[in-house]
Amino acid sequence: MIKNLGIIILFLFLGYVVISQENIKIIFSGIAIFLIGMYFMEDGFKLFSGSVLENILQRFTSNLFKSITTGFFATTLVQSSSLISVIVISFLSVELLTLTQGIGVIFGSNLGSTTTAWIVSALGLNIKISLFAMPMIIFGAIFRFMNGNTYKGIGNILLGLGFIFLGISYMKDGFETLKDSIDLASFAMDGFLGLIVYIIIGAVATVVIQSSGATMAIIITALSSGSIIYINALALAIGANVGTTVTAIIGSLTSNENGKRLALAHLIFNIITALVAVIFLHYIKDLVDYISPYFNIDSTNYSMKLALFHTIFNILGILLVAPFINIIVVISEKLIKKKVSKYSKPKYLLQSNINIPNASMLSIKKECINLYENCQKAMLHALNFHTTNLKTKEDLKIALTKDIKKIDTNIDEIYQNNLKSLYSEIIRYSTFAQEHMTSSFQLKKVGDFKRCSKLIIEVLKDIRDIQRNVNFYLKSKNEYIKKEYNILREELATILIDINYLDNDELSEVEKLTQIEMIKELLNKNDLSNSEKIDVLIREDKIKATMATSLINDSASVYTIQKNLVEIATLLFIKDELIKEIGEQTNAS
Repeated sequence: MIKNLGIIILFLFLGYVVISQENIKIIFSGIAIFLIGMYFMEDGFKLFSGSVLENILQRFTSNLFKSITTGFFATTLVQSSSLISVIVISFLSVELLTLTQGIGVIFGSNLGSTTTAWIVSALGLNIKISLFAMPMIIFGAIFRFMNGNTYKGIGNILLGLGFIFLGISYMKDGFETLKDSIDLASFAMDGFLGLIVYIIIGAVATVVIQSSGATMAIIITALSSGSIIYINALALAIGANVGTTVTAIIGSLTSNENGKRLALAHLIFNIITALVAVIFLHYIKDLVDYISPYFNIDSTNYSMKLALFHTIFNILGILLVAPFINIIVVISEKLIKKKVSKYSKPKYLLQSNINIPNASMLSIKKECINLYENCQKAMLHALNFHTTNLKTKEDLKIALTKDIKKIDTNIDEIYQNNLKSLYSEIIRYSTFAQEHMTSSFQLKKVGDFKRCSKLIIEVLKDIRDIQRNVNFYLKSKNEYIKKEYNILREELATILIDINYLDNDELSEVEKLTQIEMIKELLNKNDLSNSEKIDVLIREDKIKATMATSLINDSASVYTIQKNLVEIATLLFIKDELIKEIGEQTNAS
């Protein structure tokens, strides 16, 4: 109640200031329009690039240099370090990038964000860009309402650029008016205290606005109008760099441990960079003065000097911190440890990924594999196999020679208390993720994963029905029925081991498909063999009729389970769609 009242009072005060002060209204309008432009730009690149941006980040990050370079160019292109941070966090969550690669991209992204200052100082102040703003907004609106994501994406980018240019123009006019009525330069502060105060102001402004690009635009327009002095503008730029880490921290709150570690690394980098900039401020300032003529920057053009300063101290930060990335990774892993729970909770279904089609699709796939692994463990325990030393068929042969010790496994309890919630989360997350997907391929894949998770639960329930007879007949004095149920156990354990072999990135798609075809052939042979053996056992009166009935039903259930497991394996581990289609056609025939 008090919090809500405080917000209402704040808004009323802000409304009064905006209405009563014309120049403040113009500046705030410029900031608002600039932020709308940033939003449209970000959304436009999401639509226009489709999964191109994600593919670039995934493919060109094989080493540290490539990671930093990719982060720089990606941020320069989309003009949003926040978007790059969100994509990197989403890729870390589904393990498409290592933490080292992710940190490298973020370092490069920090450098890429400095290009906003160059655009504002070079174009926004020297050219009357408001003349270009309106045509961009007009054509952007036309493209925005055309069919197709490419056109909508181009429309949003044009709208974004138009609003950004218009926002800069408003801010510039606002500060010019404000300077005429109030001499803001009189509030300038020299010395170390002034430096710290303006760094804090820059950081707070970036946290509030949630855009270091917008903060830099405000600083540059204020500096160009003479509202602030050059040395204070440098301090504000340092503060903006520190404040931008809050975006990564907020984005990591809904992420897993690696997302939080990335945010910590980002914070470490920006704090070290800021400290270096503060300690060597006058040296860097002198360096800027020395090299400015080589960039055709006039000695009195403090706006472009600020952009150059912003770039130089970020480059220094990368040069100083990049060699110690592995140490930062170790520290972050020690400070932020993986949480272990006895219950299965979603590991990969992160809310931060749901708006990014490729990332959400991979999140769902990973979670289906997680569900399958939990189900597999429950299945093997239900069949009285210990999973610790059961990796290969040789391990299985050894396990079958040992005396059977019943493992107390309540499938119903495991399902109700554990896997049901995991399955429900997959279905819920998939449904919401599909709302952000426009590609038929992505929609189909997510549909396949939903079916896959349903099959996994069906397999678990079918095992529950077999488990009772397995435990009962393995204690039987009738060696024939005991042997047949041991064979059923072996068949189920064998197919699980074979499927685990498919979860190997070193195997080609053709090799995986060949493995699946071999499993199918073995299933058909086993099914025929089991039917013939049961007939022989009945005719020779080696098992009773009640035993035969149970064995017939359980053999049929085992065959159904195995068929479902093959389909699950195909959906989860075969990536090539054409090969998968061939496999499905073969299965249908």
